[in-house]
Amino acid sequence: MLGSSSRRVPSLLALSIAVAASSCTGIFQRSLPAVSASYDRLATGSELRVGAAERDITPEVGGYLAGFTIGRTSTGIASPLKVRAMVFGLGGQRFAIIGIDNLGVMREDADWIKSGLTGFANGEVFLCSSHTHAGADLIGLWGYYFLTSGRDRDYVAKVRMATQEAVAEAWGKAQPAVLVRGEERIAASGFIKNANRKECFDRRINVLHARAVDDGRPLGTLLHCACHPEVMPRRNTEISADFVGALCDGWRQAGLGQAVFVNGALGAMVSPGLKERNQTGVEQLGGELLRLSRAALLHATPLPVDSIEVHRRDVYLPLRTMGLRLGRLTMAIQREAYEGLARSSVGYLRLGSLVMLAIPGEMEPVMAARIRDRLHLPSAMLLGLCDDELGYLMRGEDARDPEFRYERSMSPCVDAGEIIGEALGAGR
Repeated sequence: MLGSSSRRVPSLLALSIAVAASSCTGIFQRSLPAVSASYDRLATGSELRVGAAERDITPEVGGYLAGFTIGRTSTGIASPLKVRAMVFGLGGQRFAIIGIDNLGVMREDADWIKSGLTGFANGEVFLCSSHTHAGADLIGLWGYYFLTSGRDRDYVAKVRMATQEAVAEAWGKAQPAVLVRGEERIAASGFIKNANRKECFDRRINVLHARAVDDGRPLGTLLHCACHPEVMPRRNTEISADFVGALCDGWRQAGLGQAVFVNGALGAMVSPGLKERNQTGVEQLGGELLRLSRAALLHATPLPVDSIEVHRRDVYLPLRTMGLRLGRLTMAIQREAYEGLARSSVGYLRLGSLVMLAIPGEMEPVMAARIRDRLHLPSAMLLGLCDDELGYLMRGEDARDPEFRYERSMSPCVDAGEIIGEALGAGR
């Protein structure tokens, strides 16, 4: 999620806050609601409509970049950043999956961005960050020095407007569609690795492709795999969508239409396994994922959709990690607290027989497998960093393991993964 910096010298104010925060999450608390907010919808119909579109959200050069170290400002543009939207309509209901080239969007900003979409309830929109480490700081952790925000409110507004435009265009272009779904496997080594558990990562590349009923032209494609988009290294200062941009651009250039990328169980610590950590490596990994995605499309099978089902639930997690508590208290992180708890959400989206689980952070692959097993959904796709960036979500036993000390420091609490898993089970 982020790295360390030798320049993190807290001020006297920060030290004072640390003392206060050692016993509580702080002031400016909201009351915990008696019942968590939820959203449930079942749409049925005989005609599925699909459309897709994108907009540029590249920030101005000179702003703070999210991820790795604090105080890292951009000096150029290696590749543009995009917001990409795929919209589904059935029986008078609309649903949207949106991919944003960014490290992560906090729950409050996600709600504000989604509130600008005409014709969609909050629960009908799944807003997923790619997790690139070369995009603008939308969280606030990577400012000039420790506990100062790198978040630019004007840029958040730009993302909101671009998202509105992309979704509106996608729905405006929506046509009667048929869906096909395909899957391929990434090699066990050479392209993606798990730094903590070697070859333990979700090797699946999922492709969900929509074609027009009348002439078979591409209407939009959801591309899904699990990996940190951080081919561009820690020292990089150029804005970049990383391999996600290369993949989506390559898909369009191949004549396959608009692509929308969504990440999966990338946490603790699934990342590129390439030697080339530069733009050459970006093109290499993007090209390999494009090759596999095209192969998945070649043997894709029809996915009939006569119903779309959505369940969303708010979930509250203890906010115990000191860095996140201090970030909130100093207002570097714009995060509300509810009697010491952070509010987030989980979700369940079913398109025909395809199930997707909305995860508000970076879920560790073993925890993801545990959830699929508990829910008896072995083929479910995980929509990572959906509507929130809670940090790493692990099994309780792993979060307490010294090997995962860093990951534990970047999670709300040691039981975050288990809490999310239980909420998903209760929300179906």
